[in-house]
Amino acid sequence: MGLQSVSKTIVVLEAFLAFDGGRASVSDLARRLGWSRAAMHQYVSTLAESGWLVQNDKREYLLAPRAALFGRFAIEHSAVPLEVTRVMAELVEELNEPISYAVLNGHDAMIVERREPRRPFAISRTMEPHLGLRTSASGLALLAFDTHLDPAMREGLEAELAGVRESGHAETHSDWLGDLVDAVAVPVLAGEECLGALSVIAPAGRMDLERARAVLGAARRRLEGELDGLRLEL
Repeated sequence: MGLQSVSKTIVVLEAFLAFDGGRASVSDLARRLGWSRAAMHQYVSTLAESGWLVQNDKREYLLAPRAALFGRFAIEHSAVPLEVTRVMAELVEELNEPISYAVLNGHDAMIVERREPRRPFAISRTMEPHLGLRTSASGLALLAFDTHLDPAMREGLEAELAGVRESGHAETHSDWLGDLVDAVAVPVLAGEECLGALSVIAPAGRMDLERARAVLGAARRRLEGELDGLRLEL
């Protein structure tokens, strides 16, 4: 059985993701989590003493630089399993289109790894790391399969997300960085945990969507078999 104090500490830190600018008062946090103000004050003051939170002149708390350093380290060393990067390289070779891996980041999906095909005279454009959860293929895959999300984040998308869960993939046709693009994404699961989403994106009409769905689906099955095997060995 886990330690309740540790679980609650994690809940407090995660609550900051729900506030604009990541700033919240003790009262704001207490209302959001349904705790007493006294209990919340005890947790945030302890986190501040430990260097994980700081307080501004409005008596609002926000994550300290230590949390940012920890987050960067986690993204660099933990967010993208080696099995995922290997599969991404295989997908780039097979589909000859950009492959991305995105993870949940508050109310957005964040691209933490991207692989580009080698094309002569290709024009490299700056990648947008943040994707809308409700408007991108990766975001819809995360919304459909991540069991820890606040149900309110799925409001109005219930039917679409049910279709994503049934088919095993999400698909969008939209504007991205000024271009019309097609995107297909699949979740990456380890047991019941959604680790992230793999996606392929291409200018509208260039990609064989049926083939992209089949290739990503097969890659997902291979990858999840490997990840599940590793999970069972731990």
